[in-house]
Amino acid sequence: MKTSSPLLVALLSLLLIGGGWGALLRVKARQHSGIPGVRTAPIPTRDKSGAIVRSNSVPLPGSIPGYLAKLGEIDEIEIKTLPPDTTFGRMMYESVSAPLTVQTSVILMGADRTSIHQPEFCLTGNGWTIGRRSTERIPFDKFAGGGLDVRRFDSRIQFRGDDGRVHESASVYVFWFVADRQWTASHWTRTLWMTRDLLTQNVLQRWAYISYFAPCVPGTEDATFERVCDLIRTTIPEFQIAGIHDR
Repeated sequence: MKTSSPLLVALLSLLLIGGGWGALLRVKARQHSGIPGVRTAPIPTRDKSGAIVRSNSVPLPGSIPGYLAKLGEIDEIEIKTLPPDTTFGRMMYESVSAPLTVQTSVILMGADRTSIHQPEFCLTGNGWTIGRRSTERIPFDKFAGGGLDVRRFDSRIQFRGDDGRVHESASVYVFWFVADRQWTASHWTRTLWMTRDLLTQNVLQRWAYISYFAPCVPGTEDATFERVCDLIRTTIPEFQIAGIHDR
């Protein structure tokens, strides 16, 4: 006897959907937050007007040899669109020798997982076109395994200058994610691990999205990446916990 009628399929689908939502609700009721993989401090975060938008922040180092450091501002769109329990860290580093400016940013999620989105959105939303995409290993003896895996995006943008002509600029964007004793360069691996820990341990890990953005002259992307790597090795032991050890 045939039992796969459209009505039966519809009923089974509703039961599965209802069961899935029920399981998610039960998990959410029991879940607790994990420990961040970055440091936080009761240092206020301010917007462009100087108003305090968060009472805490991720404290990025303000004194780096060879660089001038300045607190970065949090954009209004970030404040409005990201959940209110998102914690920020932002610093601008400007080289005192060869021209180089790097924006270092940390976005740390709270209980709302929507704090972190696909990294591509950060660039394309600001008009950049991503060209090269790669996973790179930064040799680093203070990091577990002797190296930190990161994602690298090389991008271009065109703009009209004061002379009325169209110019092109390039950039190197380096990022990765960390949580309690976990780190990955992959957005999708982070999402998978977050779901795994939530379902198997009832722990919603507080993932942090760490990025370094450096505009540069087209054709100098590789040299810029190497300089960003040096800055990463110098700065992350000051604020990242996951994977960092002293020798």
